[in-house]
Amino acid sequence: MSGNVWKDRFVYWYAGEHDVIDGVTHYIPSIVFENQAGHNPCRGQGEGALPYYWGTTPDECKKYCDLANERLGISEGEAMLIVASSMRAGKVRA
Repeated sequence: MSGNVWKDRFVYWYAGEHDVIDGVTHYIPSIVFENQAGHNPCRGQGEGALPYYWGTTPDECKKYCDLANERLGISEGEAMLIVASSMRAGKVRA
């Protein structure tokens, strides 16, 4: 993937994160890295950082995640594979 300054591929994904502000629910995307367990909610951690609010419904947040992934050159199918690889990486083996 050209232009990716990070070593591993990543996607934006809606993973259930949200904030309620003045009675309105705002949905937050997460970043999921290929072959790395877990997800990183875009909550604006760090001084001066603000959270990403990508809609007031889960579907709206998912739509904006898909658009952002498209701009990264990642199809919806590829995004699902990257998320699946993250889930596999987190699986505890006996």
